Amino acid sequence: MLARLPWLLVLFRVAAGPAMIALAAAGQGPACAVVLSLGVLSDIFDGIIARRLGVATPALRMWDSRADVLFWASAVAAVVVLRPGLIPALWPAAALIAALEIGNHAVSFAKFRREASPHHYLSKAFGLGLWLLFGLAFATGRVGPVLWVVLALGVASQLEAFAITLRLREWRCDVPSVLSLRG
Repeated sequence: MLARLPWLLVLFRVAAGPAMIALAAAGQGPACAVVLSLGVLSDIFDGIIARRLGVATPALRMWDSRADVLFWASAVAAVVVLRPGLIPALWPAAALIAALEIGNHAVSFAKFRREASPHHYLSKAFGLGLWLLFGLAFATGRVGPVLWVVLALGVASQLEAFAITLRLREWRCDVPSVLSLRG
């Protein structure tokens, strides 16, 4: 049963996305921030637990990535529902990051016939930045300069993901950094 815990954490994150949207529709900003936080914590601990239990697999990492995309897309939808006044500030940044994410997956599919799943350090920093950004949006309805810091992290993360994909000779997940690749 313990070996299933990482998968349960991934599934929790999948369920947390629609829960945020439902809470946003009910006008529950603080509750959205709590579900967001639980989802982010599930993302942090699924990989740690999987590695400690020796059950980390490429399939788990790919589903972890898919759950992340669904979770963050749901967070965007929840902000749109709860805080529509933030749309003008957030949509250009969200569109840029989404385009870069889609582009990186397209390059990975073209090169390896598999989706990208590097799980590099910058992507982790970006995830923590998103946690702060969306937490502020849910709790206060303001994002301020945090938006620009998170956007810069997101662009840097996506550019590094592209570089990782381009430098890999064969597909693999969990590449800490483009600098960790040899030759």
